[in-house]
Amino acid sequence: MQFFKIILFFSIVFVLASCGPQVEIQGDVDQSKVIIDEDRNLLTFYVRLENTSNLPSGNLFAKFELLSAELIEELGQETIPFVNENQIPEAFKISANSGYFIGESFEVEQIFTEETLADAVEVVIFDEDGDDVTRFSITHVEMETN
Repeated sequence: MQFFKIILFFSIVFVLASCGPQVEIQGDVDQSKVIIDEDRNLLTFYVRLENTSNLPSGNLFAKFELLSAELIEELGQETIPFVNENQIPEAFKISANSGYFIGESFEVEQIFTEETLADAVEVVIFDEDGDDVTRFSITHVEMETN
C-alpha cells in the first residue's frame, strides 16, 4: 500500500508540474515586414516578436529561411542565421508580456517587387536546444521612399 501511495504522489506532482505556466513566443505578423530600399540597394527583414506569457523567455535564436529562388540566388544561401558582428549566433531574451525586435539588412543588386517578396521569408525562432519555438512567414512588404 505504501508503494502505491508513493507512485500516486509522484504522478500527481508530475501532472501538476506539467500544467504550470509556460513561455508563449509568437511572431507579430502585422508589424513584421520586408523593406525594399531601391535608392540604397538594401533589403531589410524587420521582425517583431511577442512574449504573451507572464514568464520571461530563456535564450532564443533566430534564422531566416528564404523561400524564393530569386532571393536565394541574390543572397547566396537558403538560410540566414541572425548573428552578431563576429558571425556568432546572437542570443536574445524577451521579457514577460513584452515585445522584441530583430532586423537584418542586405545589399542587393537585383530589383525586387513587393509581390516577389511576400511570403518569401520565413522567420524561425528556436531555443538553445535547437527546438523551434515559433515560425512564421513575413507577409508584408514595403517600398522605402526617401
